[in-house]
Amino acid sequence: MENITVSPEDTSAAPVKRPWKAWQKLTFRFFLLFFGITSILCWAFNIYQDLLNISFKGIYEIYKPLAGLLYWLDRHIYHTGYNPKTMRSIPLDNHYGAVYYLTIFLFCLVAAVVWNLADKKNRNYDWLFYWFNLFLRYTLAITILGYGIDKIIPVQMPYPNAFFLKLPFGDFNRNDLLWNFIGISPGYSIFSGICETVAGLLLLSRRTAVFGYVFLLTILGNVVALNWFYNVTVKLYSSLLLCYTIYLLAPYAASLFRLFFKSVPVTILQPHRVFKARWKGYLLTAILLLFPLIYLVQITIFAKKYYAETAASLSEQKMYKVISFSIKDSLLQSAPDTLRWKRIFLWPHSGYLVTWDMSDKYNEYEFKTDSLKRTYSFKKPGNIVEVLNYTYSPKNLLELNGKWKGKNIQVALTLSPIDSIRLKKEKITLMHPDQD
Repeated sequence: MENITVSPEDTSAAPVKRPWKAWQKLTFRFFLLFFGITSILCWAFNIYQDLLNISFKGIYEIYKPLAGLLYWLDRHIYHTGYNPKTMRSIPLDNHYGAVYYLTIFLFCLVAAVVWNLADKKNRNYDWLFYWFNLFLRYTLAITILGYGIDKIIPVQMPYPNAFFLKLPFGDFNRNDLLWNFIGISPGYSIFSGICETVAGLLLLSRRTAVFGYVFLLTILGNVVALNWFYNVTVKLYSSLLLCYTIYLLAPYAASLFRLFFKSVPVTILQPHRVFKARWKGYLLTAILLLFPLIYLVQITIFAKKYYAETAASLSEQKMYKVISFSIKDSLLQSAPDTLRWKRIFLWPHSGYLVTWDMSDKYNEYEFKTDSLKRTYSFKKPGNIVEVLNYTYSPKNLLELNGKWKGKNIQVALTLSPIDSIRLKKEKITLMHPDQD
């Protein structure tokens, strides 16, 4: 598919329109359909989450109309167990994602074959190939730039809070272990972000795009491996980005092989379309420069804001140790361990609370504070709400009373220092004392 002959260095030459072979047309038609449809998710993330700062709900509305069709296909063909009533209808690492991508793959494969059989003319797709690759290159660049900024300003994998630091190592799942492993050392996150940002910037220029593909291939190869082997919930999405990179790099594979393995001088030129009307060229250049610039500024502002909020959340976190837990004015000596609390972690302004029972099991809640009624409202999965009255006593005591799991309880807690469970501050040094 290297049939575009107008190069950035030869803008006066007329393109030689050679007809494509059948296998070239079939391959391109499949990738045009498959990557074109799946890239909608990239732009949904970029536009909704980064530019408009809208949560998953906005993306959910795009894919919700397909839920009924995919549910029918799953019941009669795939049998993965997808149920739109209880599962999110968005193509992530979930039942919807598995059914969605498999359906899109089969649809695009059949459509490409039918397209090839129905259209046997000696067509040349150089023009469409050029514009589609430009679109996909910018899709990949914008997406990877967003991830890069979120690592340079370490918000994607923030420093672990006290709750995670208190968890036994064996209670971590692979995803949380990876996230906190990277979060405790922001330097590695920043280094990774710089690499991703540089790769994204390289893709914005046709003169550096091929090097950008090679560079990004190494970055995404590592990212995809981490996502799969640590069970991170964006395995399918990151694998798609890797597939985009391989597709864009494929036309230059033969030249790169000759360069690196046969030491043969090669020329790698990105195709460049020249407009007869200069204003069209200027307009395209302005769009290709201004949109990434606006996007970078916007996501940097959001990342800095979120980083400040995360830092504030870490500074406000509190740990309370339970000193008494009673029901109906009687000490719960024989109460089940799952009812009694051992400690709680509280983030007052973030609306997040974790209770830790006597069997060392924890439960997470969203909660709201009503300072007028002096109550905490605990929201559990399934929209079950528990309300407890609170009072602050001298000597850092917190008292809670009300109905909890159908029982009237009264709890007294004392504030415990968070610093006691923080990681030991350690400088990176060449000479390690343990080795002397």
